[in-house]
Amino acid sequence: MSKNLQKKWFVQGNTIRYPYFGMIGVSFFLCLKLAMSASPEGEILDREIMKKYQKIVLQDPSNLNAHFNLGILYYRNAHLDEAIREFNKVLEINPNDSEAYYNLGNIFNKKALFDDAINSYKKALAMNPRDAEVFHNLGNAYASKGMINDAISSYKKAVEINPKLAESYRSIAYLYKKKGQISDSVSSFEKAANFIPKDTGLLFDLASLYESNGSPDNAILTYRRVLSIDLNHKEAKNRLAMLYNNKGVSLALQGKKDEAIVAYKEALQNKEDFKEVYNNLGAAYVDKGMIDDAIATYKKAIEISPNFGEAYNNLGVAYTKNKAYDEAVSIFKKTLSLNKNHAGAHFNLGVIYSEKGMKPEAIDEYNEVLRLTPNDLLALYNRGVLYLENGRLPDASADMKKIIEHNPKLAAAHHMLGDVYQKEGQIEDAIAEYKRALEISPELQEALHSIEEAYRLKEKIAKNKTAGKAKQE
Repeated sequence: MSKNLQKKWFVQGNTIRYPYFGMIGVSFFLCLKLAMSASPEGEILDREIMKKYQKIVLQDPSNLNAHFNLGILYYRNAHLDEAIREFNKVLEINPNDSEAYYNLGNIFNKKALFDDAINSYKKALAMNPRDAEVFHNLGNAYASKGMINDAISSYKKAVEINPKLAESYRSIAYLYKKKGQISDSVSSFEKAANFIPKDTGLLFDLASLYESNGSPDNAILTYRRVLSIDLNHKEAKNRLAMLYNNKGVSLALQGKKDEAIVAYKEALQNKEDFKEVYNNLGAAYVDKGMIDDAIATYKKAIEISPNFGEAYNNLGVAYTKNKAYDEAVSIFKKTLSLNKNHAGAHFNLGVIYSEKGMKPEAIDEYNEVLRLTPNDLLALYNRGVLYLENGRLPDASADMKKIIEHNPKLAAAHHMLGDVYQKEGQIEDAIAEYKRALEISPELQEALHSIEEAYRLKEKIAKNKTAGKAKQE
């Protein structure tokens, strides 16, 4: 009797998983698919066929084909121990049946008896050393035991025999990733993708690997391939949105404002409710002076996330640039209602209060900034300027000296300290600070004017002293 059921089957659901990048890499057991469906009608048919083969082996215990097909049927119906018994019967009759060893290996893998699986696969290979599927499943068994190098060797042997065995390339890729051999992992993923170009799971994992390997452009192209196959692949869309957002940020930092805006809009094509992208797009509009567009964009971010503090703060900045100070103050206060320790909102309120001539209120806001971030040099500078304007010269001097302590190369601080000294009548010290400011920044016109004025004042003081002495004589 011929073997009218396939000698190898696809072990459905019997997979090995490797953590990878927040996703799961799957190593499939390679076997031929079963001819019969797994429907209830198929299960009834299986039971009927089992009875026939059971009757045959009772009448003819040495019927190899009957034992073999019974093993397949038992496996299909989750009677794994009975399946093992039947394949062992096959091997009693024919010790050189490599496919019986192969099937035993698959059953042992399913039962997590990996040492027994490895032993069975090796026996199959001793009889048929050119069976790529056996090498692949042997690799799975090694991988399950954590024997990564042995697993990779087995998978490589599989693709050496069958260069189109995509699942082996896939498994190699995950194991190389696990070992941190990123370039080897990428290469294996690419080979697998050549043979199964429509596998969205494989392409998604390849794109993720490109992403982690610092190849965002390749990642973008590969996620796009995923979407060309499955337009509704949510994770691919989310990752594309993140990549385009990051690309926009990078372009913005390079001063490429128009390209940054294009990238942010691409991000929003893939994820319409991406509040951070709206926030970043608003910033790009501000940089280009498109304030009204920025305001509308920040409002969209807030519509998506009503408690998005950074969007409120940036909206306030946009209103400030439009000199809509009352609206800006209201927005900054809303920011602080969400986060009372938002240093940026306190700083921006300080700027507006200064513009409105509300110096005590501005000083209070800068005090809050410096409570939260004691070394904020801009807040120190702005507060110091207000102290100087209010005649609080020691306080102004202290703020400028603290700035210079942290950044001796800040010409503006030296210039302002010179102004403080001049107000205090310390003309020589003022001139010295103006000189330091000009050494750092020779084009600082304000310092040039100040040093000229200081020299005139010094000359005037000297003349007054001379005149005073003459009168006394």
